[in-house]
Amino acid sequence: MILTLSAATVIAQIRPTVQSLPDGDYRYRDSFAIDRPFREIQFRKRDRYITGSDSDTRTGKSYCFRGFPQHNNIVNITRAIAISSKTAQQTQWKLEPGNPINFDKLYPLQAGPGLELYKCLTAFLPEFKESSVISH
Repeated sequence: MILTLSAATVIAQIRPTVQSLPDGDYRYRDSFAIDRPFREIQFRKRDRYITGSDSDTRTGKSYCFRGFPQHNNIVNITRAIAISSKTAQQTQWKLEPGNPINFDKLYPLQAGPGLELYKCLTAFLPEFKESSVISH
């Protein structure tokens, strides 16, 4: 008996899950086509945390997130939405619960330094969290 596997099956078996990725910066997109709108996720994995940005050029929406890897998903997501302020020099962030992100239909790309990723990493620094502000 000869067993044949399709190319998609082989790639799915070789491709690591988000949970099994080593610490580092990553970029995923829902399409390889550059000439059409796409969804792109950039993230940094450190220890058991994943912090990144999720942007969709179709809708023009983007947000920052932080969560935990579980198989090929990011779960327990906290979203950070930038709030524009005319008086504050630093970006203000509104934190709220977010939906899990599934990577089964996203393609890994070479990660480059991204302004969106840097902005999102600052959203989750303790000094930017409203909950860490203590008034006396």
